[in-house]
Amino acid sequence: MTAPRFANLLFSGRCNLRCPHCIGRQLPGPDVDNLELYPPKNLDLFCHLLRERGIRELSLTGTNTDPLLYRHLPELIAALRRRVPEVRLSLHSNGLLVLPLVHVVNRCHRLALSLPSFDPDTCLAMTGRRLAIDLELVLQRVQVPVKVSTLVTPHNLAEIPAIVARCRALGVRRMALRRLYGDETPLDLLPGQAPVRFFGNQPVYDCDGMEVTVWRFEQSALECLNLFADGFIGDRYLLAHNRPPQAEAA
Repeated sequence: MTAPRFANLLFSGRCNLRCPHCIGRQLPGPDVDNLELYPPKNLDLFCHLLRERGIRELSLTGTNTDPLLYRHLPELIAALRRRVPEVRLSLHSNGLLVLPLVHVVNRCHRLALSLPSFDPDTCLAMTGRRLAIDLELVLQRVQVPVKVSTLVTPHNLAEIPAIVARCRALGVRRMALRRLYGDETPLDLLPGQAPVRFFGNQPVYDCDGMEVTVWRFEQSALECLNLFADGFIGDRYLLAHNRPPQAEAA
């Protein structure tokens, strides 16, 4: 096993979307809501491990929710920047609260924005809400680098070329096209393109100056450190592989 290159601090609880392919449905362990809890369970040990292992990238994300729903997020960001100042903070959001809470987003070092489609009907099928994110306005208001992450499903497959082109036209510099976990269907998401390099066994493409990575999670060669909502700390990239189904919380 390779040493973890990055870490995830995971939130769990109610969400403002109803995505049928939510990763939280695949996870073992207890169903815990930590959106009102400060500090998160086992934060002291987690910060110690970040320093001890020299991890420099930390994502604030969710297993079945959006981190911007976490009540104490500004306080947590401030604490992390004090306790692990060498670590860059990345906020992973579905985008619904990015503009209302842009002052919080801008306290991180970068934003990873989940964007299923620019078509409201496709968004409804993929998230339960007929609401497309105004990416142009987000890019205007957010003062840190924005990476767009698009989950590829049958609902938006035909739209992928247009989504990539529009993101590039709006000035996005980095994008990820995420394949559904376990989906072995051969897909050529970037016709005519050849990878310029690989990151963690994932192909990276240069699309007219925009970096696009195609993610197949089960093929990843990465490892990461994960702090789950119940305080369990695991070090597997695939979140569902961090512990057996009946494991106790750490």
